[in-house]
Amino acid sequence: MQITSYGGVREVTGSMHLLSINSDKILLDCGMFQGRRKESAEKNRIFPIDPRIITNVVLSHAHIDHSGRIPVLAKKDFRGRIICTRVTADACEYLLLDGGHIQESDAQYLNYKAVRSLLHKLRGSRKTGKLSKSEDNKIQKMLKKGGRRPDSATISRLMAEHDMDEIKPLYTIKDAEDALELFDGVPYRHPVTIGKNMTATFYDAGHILGSAITLIQGRENGRKVNVCYTGDLGRFGKPILEDPTLQF
Repeated sequence: MQITSYGGVREVTGSMHLLSINSDKILLDCGMFQGRRKESAEKNRIFPIDPRIITNVVLSHAHIDHSGRIPVLAKKDFRGRIICTRVTADACEYLLLDGGHIQESDAQYLNYKAVRSLLHKLRGSRKTGKLSKSEDNKIQKMLKKGGRRPDSATISRLMAEHDMDEIKPLYTIKDAEDALELFDGVPYRHPVTIGKNMTATFYDAGHILGSAITLIQGRENGRKVNVCYTGDLGRFGKPILEDPTLQF
């Protein structure tokens, strides 16, 4: 058995750990790195594991730093399932779709800023380099629909004309919708098969609704193997949420 961590170790986001037993490789969480835009974008776009070798994903809970790269995994030839509690599956339906919308909007805005900056330089005064207010208004009108949302078609055309690199979203709403088709929600304390001679059982972690401590049980070389993955643990005595499970 081998456990390799690719995020969430000595840092607080991007939770991702690969559990290898026999011929199975189980990914524990598939979280997004969060922080400064450039640094996080570089980490999130480089997926550290070949998705084709992953048997299944076990997801501890729905927070984006634990689930946010599932759409990236799903569109890279991953052929397994996302196994989690039923409430986590329901929560991811909202969070991943919202994440796709944020990714699309962020890329759209950054492309708009890049094109606007270029046009300012091209149309600015030769003497001062500045742009008149009326000329600035013309640029904004050209780049935005109804003066509000960036016009993606116009921006893409201008970026192509000027050989600019267009920023693409990490994943789209459609990617999130496709990823959600891979989710299997199961009840707490109900063993579910995740690999050959291997099961996972979820216990309440008390962190958010649906959060789980995962007890993975399997066999390797005729020997019984137990792995307990906590994810994030909640506090005791809180309203709404149950206390973290202490007995298995």
